[in-house]
Amino acid sequence: MKLIAVDLDGTLLNCRNEISEENVKAIKYAQSKGIEVIIATGRAYFDALSICKRAGISTYVISDNGAAIHCPESRQIFSIAMDKGDVHQIIRLLEEHDLYYEVFTNNAIYTTLNKREVLQIEMDKIRIESPELDISPLHQAARTQFSQSGFVFVNNYIEILEKDEKYYKILAFSFDEAKRKTGIELFNSMKQLSLVSSGDYNLEISSKYTSKGNALERLAPILGFSFENTMAIGDSYNDISMLKKARYNVAMGNAKDDIKEICDIVTSANDENGVAHAIYKFINIFKSAS
Repeated sequence: MKLIAVDLDGTLLNCRNEISEENVKAIKYAQSKGIEVIIATGRAYFDALSICKRAGISTYVISDNGAAIHCPESRQIFSIAMDKGDVHQIIRLLEEHDLYYEVFTNNAIYTTLNKREVLQIEMDKIRIESPELDISPLHQAARTQFSQSGFVFVNNYIEILEKDEKYYKILAFSFDEAKRKTGIELFNSMKQLSLVSSGDYNLEISSKYTSKGNALERLAPILGFSFENTMAIGDSYNDISMLKKARYNVAMGNAKDDIKEICDIVTSANDENGVAHAIYKFINIFKSAS
């Protein structure tokens, strides 16, 4: 084993959005064995970096679903930005259909001041229409979404478009299934875009050349690894590209059933240190084979 690529949300992070001590120990153990560990996340780089720093780990980071790659010294070694005209069109459509959204750039995560109210209105509507429904998972999903670091609130989307920055990703989020379906229909028709999801309530839009799997391919010659010697661990649809690239693919116990079906192994859930279990299992397998 030469390289392990690990997703963050729902994988390395537990329900408190933390990397457990057991997972930290496993990562450092793998690194001590000469294995390159890479964080591959849909989060912005500055957000992922703050999480890693709190846990005391240092790795290469694939961020924004593959739109940027940074080395352990925080130097950016690759990025692929969205076309500004596409960004304008996407935001205009999101505004028209009243979806909450976030715009990820190399410097910040931008959202307008009033957009979080949209999610509260959607939750209130669900509470009124289905009073028997437990909406605590919706509150948890919103808390997780808002837990990211690097938010900058602006008055309107024009301020976002005026920024002289690289636009990496636009995330749309809604508790309204009809709105999400409309978003999928709108953006699937734009062939210059990639559309994936990392959770039950979001859509993540970026350049069609952006994916975690493509980012791993770009890292291969830099780090000198073959995909025959790699493992990827994930839980959701934005992880599929890297799971398919790696020789050994591992789904979390809490992963979507579709993800489990394409993986060789299912490990424990993210709240049960599933990443640590997978790392130790594979290192021991390779140790026994050598």
